[in-house]
Amino acid sequence: MYVFYAKEKKGNTLILTDQEVKHFRVRRIKKDEVFGVIYDERLYECRIAKEERNKVICEIIGEKEINRPPKAVTLYQCITNELKTMDTIVRQATELGVSKLIPVISERSFRKQEAILKRIEKWKKLVIEAMKQSRRPFLMEIGTPLELKDLEASSEENILLDNFYKGVGVKEINFRATTYSVVVGPEGGFSEREANLLRSRGFKSVLLEPYTLRSETAVCAILSILMNC
Repeated sequence: MYVFYAKEKKGNTLILTDQEVKHFRVRRIKKDEVFGVIYDERLYECRIAKEERNKVICEIIGEKEINRPPKAVTLYQCITNELKTMDTIVRQATELGVSKLIPVISERSFRKQEAILKRIEKWKKLVIEAMKQSRRPFLMEIGTPLELKDLEASSEENILLDNFYKGVGVKEINFRATTYSVVVGPEGGFSEREANLLRSRGFKSVLLEPYTLRSETAVCAILSILMNC
């Protein structure tokens, strides 16, 4: 089932506009074909009610029951030097159920704030694309970029992925928590000063074995573990 994203609802219909109309026409949906539409944290089953030049009116015929992720995860992702890698991480984090992604500026990360702020609009669009692909009706928030020195351990379980420090294994994570903060470094990881600072503030160094992982690989690994344990 193809899935689309609507910003407007009228009675028993949902309205597709702008890029969603283009996406809809690329898929060549037939008149009686059932498709999904995400609106207001719900996934509806729809059929075409009326198709106009600049919008598609979708009749609601049912609703898919979608559960929220069992854990609320905030991902503090140090901005990778290759911004295309951040695009990948945004998609993966959305698919894996992250509640909020906050871009972090660290010593070894991409640091041009003007370019980062411009990129955020693209990341928000990528969230929508990933939601449609994964049938996730709940929006992942993209937060305001933050300097690493300003991070605070504010969740029940606060995790620092640091493969250059002998931290605890994943078995030492508190899987009974309901809120998690996860900090992932850029290419090259954290400096020793940064890692020490975060540990002093209550972040638990977790070591993913057996080898050193790319930033985007580490994100997938830790989020998959948290959501399924």
